[in-house]
Amino acid sequence: MAKANKESVSKGIREKLTEMLELPKESVLDIPKLTIAGNKDMIIENYKGLLEFDSAGIRLGTGMGTIKIRGSGLLIKEMTCDDIVICGAIHSLEFPIVG
Repeated sequence: MAKANKESVSKGIREKLTEMLELPKESVLDIPKLTIAGNKDMIIENYKGLLEFDSAGIRLGTGMGTIKIRGSGLLIKEMTCDDIVICGAIHSLEFPIVG
């Protein structure tokens, strides 16, 4: 079986187990969890790294690809290895296409 096919089967099994056992998907499936309060505050959990930052845009690496946040007056209020808190006027979010 090809490597890509094995990874796809493994991911499918993990997704089904996550649902059956009612586990948090972001922990088991290596996907980010975003919490947004209005358009001013955002917490992103389970991100992999800060790729780009300025007051008009932020790019974060995640287990599912790059998330782009656009806005004005953006700033990083808090940042740990697992979580990042972003403040400012958030205008748009862009997510990778995941199949």
